[in-house]
Parts: sequence; structure tokens; C-alpha cells
Amino acid sequence: MESIDEIQRDYELTRLDEDNLKELSEILLPSIEEFAADFYSYLMKDHYTASFFETETAQRRREETIKKWFEDLFTARYDNRYLVRLRKIGKVHVKIGLKGHYVNASMNHIRNFCHRQVIELVSDADKRRELLETLNKVLDINLDVMTSSYRDAELKKVFVSQRVESVIIRWSERLLHGLNLVLMIGLLTMAVGVASLLAQDVVYAFTTSLETGVIKALGSLLILWMMIELLHTQVEHLRGGRLHVRIFVELALVAFIRKLFVASIEEKDPITFGLLIGGLFVLGILLYFLAKAENTRQTI
Repeated sequence: MESIDEIQRDYELTRLDEDNLKELSEILLPSIEEFAADFYSYLMKDHYTASFFETETAQRRREETIKKWFEDLFTARYDNRYLVRLRKIGKVHVKIGLKGHYVNASMNHIRNFCHRQVIELVSDADKRRELLETLNKVLDINLDVMTSSYRDAELKKVFVSQRVESVIIRWSERLLHGLNLVLMIGLLTMAVGVASLLAQDVVYAFTTSLETGVIKALGSLLILWMMIELLHTQVEHLRGGRLHVRIFVELALVAFIRKLFVASIEEKDPITFGLLIGGLFVLGILLYFLAKAENTRQTI
């Protein structure tokens, strides 16, 4: 947060402004009671701001604090102690849950009240313009420091949540990458197992029954082909590619075809064949619509 020296420099607060503040105090402080009553009336017009002053104690405290702030506005030294007091006011607003919008709106109302008083009581046009410039500076400084408390509170929330989210996301990405590697190893192991099964079926075809062995080998070959497709898909996914749902439907379709091959040589009953063929039909329709959807997406 900026220091008081930086604030004075940025708002071009000069020795002339200090002299003008003394004149403004002589003009505005005699009407401090009127100011407090006017400001309290303004706050009570809005249901939201009025909800902070439901008790007499809260009302008296509000009257005391606004008078003290109004007096300090024109009589206090604009040093680090004054800056600390302003920051404390902003922190209190944040603590009670007052929305920053109402701080800005309230300062606008205070500005209008002070402008009316100065315009009414200062007849010299040049002097009036000079006093109003100083008044606007000190009101803007007060508003700047008070609202900075809201910015600091919001930044703290963002930084804390961002830090936590970054840690969670980073570890989640590592965990997912590790699980994908485990899945890749599992697929490789299964592919080796299917290749061994294919070799056994080929040996069975040449040593025992050519017809049965060929049918089993065809089924194992289909499964091996699908394992290769799954491995290819997983490699693409690890490289950042998109995971296609269609590959799983194709895998289920191949499993049903292999099951149908095996059922044909084991002479299953007609109901089993009917269920297998029905399953193939449903999977075929599902695969058709998935392929059509992917083609449409690629065209778009």
C-alpha cells in the first residue's frame, strides 16, 4: 500500500492546500451537527445501510465517528498516523461486511454537502474554486485509502485461493499422469497376454482341430487388434490428444464378435445366439451414431 508521501505527491497536495484546509475548517466545521444529521438521514434512507444502525448505541457511535472523521478531514496533519486511522476505518467497513459501493456513494453525498456549503458561504469565485479543488483532493485521498482496504481483502482471498488451487491442480495433474502410465503398463501387459493367447490358438489349430483353432485364433486376433487400438489411443491421450468414446464401443463390439465365434463352435442354444446377435445389433447402431457425431464435429 502507498505511503503518505506517495499519496501527497500523487494527489499534488501542496502547502497552499494546507492553508486552504484551515479556511475550509472555519467554513464547514461550524455546521458539523448539521452535517452529522444530514449524513445519518442519508444512511437511513437505504434499507441496506440502515440495517447497520438498528440500536441506539450503534446510532450514537456512528454520529461520534462521523463527526470525528469530519473534523480530522480539515484539522489533522496528513501524516502516517492519519493514514493509519483511515486504513482502520476501511478495515472496519470490511469487517462489518459493508459493500464498497456504499463507501463510494456515501463519499459522493458528503462531497455534495460540502460543495453546497462552500458555494453558499464563499462569494469570491476564484477563492471558491481554489477551496473546492483542495476539498476534492482530501476527499479523494480519504476515499482512496478506505477503498484500498477492500482491494487488499479481495486480493488476499484471491491469492490464498489461487495458491491452494494451484497446489491441488498441480498434484492432481501428477496423479492423473501417473495413473495414465499405470494404465499404459496394464494395456501393454494385456496385449502381451492376448498375443500369447493367439499363439496358443494357432498351435491348437495345427495340432488338434484346424476349424476350432482358426475360429479361436480369429477371435484372439480381433482382441489383439483392439488392444493395439487402445494402446494407440492411450499414447495419443498422454501426448495431449482427445480420448474418443467410440474406441470403447468398438472394443465391446469385438468382444461380442469373439463370443459369437466361440459360441458357434461350442454349439450354444438359440437363445444365447439371439442375445449375442441382439447385442451386436445394438452396439452397431451405437457405433454408427457415435461415428456420425464425430464426423459432424470435425466438419464444424
